[in-house]
Amino acid sequence: MTRSRLLIAIALGMALASCTRTRESVEIATTTSLDGSGLLRELRTQFKQDTGIELDAFVVGSGQAMRMARRGLVDLIITHDPAGERQFVLTEHPQIYRQFMWNDFIIVGPRSDLASVGSARSAVEAFHRIHDAHAKFCSRNDQSGTHVKELALWRAAGISPTSNPNYLPLGQPMAHLLRSSEELQANTLSDRATFDQLSEHMDLIIEYQGDPTLRNVYALTLMRPRNARGYANAQKFEQWLLSARGRRVIELFTIHGHREFFWIP
Repeated sequence: MTRSRLLIAIALGMALASCTRTRESVEIATTTSLDGSGLLRELRTQFKQDTGIELDAFVVGSGQAMRMARRGLVDLIITHDPAGERQFVLTEHPQIYRQFMWNDFIIVGPRSDLASVGSARSAVEAFHRIHDAHAKFCSRNDQSGTHVKELALWRAAGISPTSNPNYLPLGQPMAHLLRSSEELQANTLSDRATFDQLSEHMDLIIEYQGDPTLRNVYALTLMRPRNARGYANAQKFEQWLLSARGRRVIELFTIHGHREFFWIP
């Protein structure tokens, strides 16, 4: 390599190293529904615009997000498993735990609705009908907030879901599970926002909605400091998200013109 080429290579290397050093970022773990709905992308864009800090997210189920926080892999998580969160707060004593927004779960399935889910009087009755008809049901089966809610509904119905030979524990994120449900012409439990994001391209319908037990509450948890620099950026994101600015981003987020998430004062 000639001297001039060597000097150019060194200069490029230094420039790249400088870019790497000056990139401000925060790593969080968040639910798949924030990603599948498109809200995560909007939060990432607006937070970067306001602060210059990149939001890097591990997109996982709520249970996995809590395990990552417990192991010190992230300083901040967004989850939607209130019962699991209560236990997590009791054992881990985070700096901040705040339920800040909600949407709802829905039961979706094929247009044929062979189990007559659409005429059920409650979510529990809808699950009874699916089980009694031996209708296909696709389960997240991944300890996500959606999976936890599904299991709670089976328990409320007094049913072991695996006693239905057409119960399918697939272990997939929400968007993938919806596509599998379409392919298999099966029922499933979904958060509304992810379904709305994909509904125009799928042959599935909302079979049941509106039961108060299907409310889907999201919480932010900020752990106590471990890494000073990373923690400072996690604090900045927490303050931004829970501020009037974060609330406005959430409340203005729509899919096909419909508002998806609602703020908890």
